[in-house]
Amino acid sequence: MARYAVSVVTPAAASGAAYATLHTGASERCRIQEIHCYTTAATASRIALGRKNNTPVATTSVLGQAEDPADAAATVNLDSAWSTAPTTPAQFLRRASLVASIGAGFVWTWPIGKELVIPLSDWLVIWNDGAAAGSALALTVVWEE
Repeated sequence: MARYAVSVVTPAAASGAAYATLHTGASERCRIQEIHCYTTAATASRIALGRKNNTPVATTSVLGQAEDPADAAATVNLDSAWSTAPTTPAQFLRRASLVASIGAGFVWTWPIGKELVIPLSDWLVIWNDGAAAGSALALTVVWEE
C-alpha cells in the first residue's frame, strides 16, 4: 500500500456544519493513519469525526498526494464545499474541543494495522460539533490506499 497526504485550510464552519469531508472512489478503500487539526483564529472550536448520514455532493475538492512520487496517483479527495452538504453524522467516532487560541490543535492517530477505514465510494465527515461557529482549521490527513 502507498501512503498519501493532503493538507488544506478549511473555511470556518457554522455551528452544526461540516468543516470538511474525505471521500473514496469506487476502486480503493482508504486507511486513515493521522488527522491533524489546528485553529487558524482565536475561536474556541469543537471538532467531531463521523461517517456520513447522507450522500454529499462535493464542489470543492483537493486530491491527496503520494508521499513517494513513484507511487500511483491518489483516489481519495478532501472536500471543503458541497452542492449537497453533509448532514449531522448519526454517531461520532472522535471528538475534541479546542481553546480560543490561534494554533490550538491535536493529532488523532490510528496504529498501523488498525487504521480507520473508509469503504469504497464512502465519506468521512469532520464536523463542527459546537454551539457556535468554529475557527477555520489547518487540516492534514494521512492515509494508505
